[in-house]
Amino acid sequence: MAFKLKTHSEIFGIHEETSQFGTPVIIKDDLEDGVEAEANRDGTIFVSSKIPDAKVADAVAHEKVHLDQMATGRLQYSEDSVIWKRDTRTPARKYDRATMNEGHPDFEWEDEAYKQS
Repeated sequence: MAFKLKTHSEIFGIHEETSQFGTPVIIKDDLEDGVEAEANRDGTIFVSSKIPDAKVADAVAHEKVHLDQMATGRLQYSEDSVIWKRDTRTPARKYDRATMNEGHPDFEWEDEAYKQS
């Protein structure tokens, strides 16, 4: 009787088509309702298992913009807030995550991500 071993990608839920070195894309079952993907400070991107395969690449491209925003120090997330600094001349603004509609294009960091992805 033969059996087939799972690949590392299958074991860890890594989406091979969109993952790159240093930026693994991980398929998750437990993202909040309505959340298609999220960028993390460690360079990973989580993508909801509920979105169709055809939308994964677009979601990853959007989240990569957020990774770049975080890497340049313009965007920071915590459990309670989002901190955004448009450029070196503007002050940082803090937004309360409990009262905001995250992902809405009216926020500057989201507008930038929608335009670039």
